[in-house]
Amino acid sequence: MIGHVTQWGKFLPYNPRAVIRRPWLLLVALLAALGVVVAIWTSIDRRPPEWDYANHLGRALQCYRILAEPGHDRAREILEATAFYPPVTTCAAGLLYFLFPVVPLTAQVVMLGFLAFGVVSVFLLGRRLLDSEAGLLAALLLATAPFVVFSLTNFQLDVPVTGVVALCLYLLARTEGFSATTRSVALGLGLGVGMLTKPPFAVYLLPPLLWIAWRVSREHGYGERLARLGRLAIALGIAGVVALPWYGPRLIGLPLQIMNRSFKQAALSEKPATLSAEGLLYYPTTFPVQFGLLAALL
Repeated sequence: MIGHVTQWGKFLPYNPRAVIRRPWLLLVALLAALGVVVAIWTSIDRRPPEWDYANHLGRALQCYRILAEPGHDRAREILEATAFYPPVTTCAAGLLYFLFPVVPLTAQVVMLGFLAFGVVSVFLLGRRLLDSEAGLLAALLLATAPFVVFSLTNFQLDVPVTGVVALCLYLLARTEGFSATTRSVALGLGLGVGMLTKPPFAVYLLPPLLWIAWRVSREHGYGERLARLGRLAIALGIAGVVALPWYGPRLIGLPLQIMNRSFKQAALSEKPATLSAEGLLYYPTTFPVQFGLLAALL
């Protein structure tokens, strides 16, 4: 039997729930372990960045130079740096370059920071909906998923959008069906930042927003329903104000770029056709591997 002997000579068996009472220590240990993995991998990986990784790192350095060098129209140049990718992640790294050297590990710290937002948000959401054990398990499954760990070693937008999605889902739960104005405002700010992280962010938040709006319209009287839907409109309005400076000039061109990347460029890369059997089975056969060994054992 596993346990320990107290100073009075009494044997106390090991109690797993006693560890769960200190969930923040476990979360810190989990993130610290991932930080060690990122530091080791970044120190031994001598391959030059490729594909989008290289593009995003180049834009991070460009953002740093726009902010550091005199003579720049900073707001305009940052917003116009790329026609397809919003600036939050790259400029987060650019800001970090003011404090730390311009090296790969500094950029990967940004990835780890966004994952920390996601892990903590998933834990808080799980604890709110069920209990601390469920929150810790959800956080562990997120942080140790193979694709997440792989993404921590590359400067890509997948981890940042994951972190902001998790944060906004927690903020959405905290609004209690948009019964609190302050929390609805906080959600609006989170939604705006999410849209400036990666455009597909909206795909993840739109279903729960619509579901809660539907519940509000059915479960409350006219006056309360109007007040809650008004707070939802305020949240969406704040998100629009935050995101519009970047999306406004791209409202026409961005959908065309998305369609082009989804079909034309996919065909040039010899990806399977959209509605072919191979294309339809791609994600169902890929997802189980990405959940990792821990999820398979559970």
